[in-house]
Amino acid sequence: MTTLSETKRILVPLDLNETGEDLLYYAGQLAHTLGAELYLFHACKTNDLTFTQQSNCIQKLRSFAERVFSREFNASKVAAPFDCVVRPGQISDSIQAVVQDYQIDLVLMDAGTHDSKGLTGEAAERTAKIMDLVSCPVMVLPAAVRYKKLKNLVFATDFTDQDQRVLFRIADFAQQLKARLTLVQVYGEEERSQLCTYKSAMLALEKQLKGREVIFRLLEEEDVLEGISEFSEATATDLLILATQDNYLMERLFSTNYMKTMAFHTRIPLVTYRQHKKKPCSGCCMNCKNKQEQPQPEATIQ
Repeated sequence: MTTLSETKRILVPLDLNETGEDLLYYAGQLAHTLGAELYLFHACKTNDLTFTQQSNCIQKLRSFAERVFSREFNASKVAAPFDCVVRPGQISDSIQAVVQDYQIDLVLMDAGTHDSKGLTGEAAERTAKIMDLVSCPVMVLPAAVRYKKLKNLVFATDFTDQDQRVLFRIADFAQQLKARLTLVQVYGEEERSQLCTYKSAMLALEKQLKGREVIFRLLEEEDVLEGISEFSEATATDLLILATQDNYLMERLFSTNYMKTMAFHTRIPLVTYRQHKKKPCSGCCMNCKNKQEQPQPEATIQ
């Protein structure tokens, strides 16, 4: 029997504006559901902070949070307990240290700049940078997403390339939310010869997760990302989960090509976990193929 890994501390990078209010409301609801504590993190964008400046920033952040919570949560439903963290500079300058110092289990952030179709390329780049800096999972909220109970989680993965520790952390997260978890592998027509291998790996994972509310699906689609999005929409997914060793797949998910089609995954929260992969870029993606096909520079003769 494995020990349940609970999400107890959620870090929320905040700007003290309307977008920050929406994010804070969502964070309060999520933390309340999980029974977790919030750490509200504000980067003051100054080169340094004196003790007095730090105290003033903390007071502003606390007042901001109390105002949002008092407006959004009535007396019968108290928001989650929270603490305030302020640092000089930009969020990316200190978020790694903050995550380590406060033993954060999850970073919850909005995607930054938005346009009418979802995340901009700039926002995806900003989000990817934060994901690179922290070792804990990162949850990203698209524009105008309001909190609703997370009942149906979809983990888009590769059954043959799965880190057991990450798998159980995701299963524990679903259990903590009292949500159903679906593991889905989307594969292309050219991978049909590997179908028996995929099915065997899927059965092995079913045994590992026996006793949990987990569904397993294999889905053939021409385009993996479109397949994930269509499956998420068809199953009324509340949260999409990825486990990758880099941000290439996430960047493709929020590229302008997919945004133009109003893909379903740009309208629901996304959580990414860090996982060391046997296969490059989560399964020999086109990014790796293109790199392999590029001519290599000739060795210099000494």
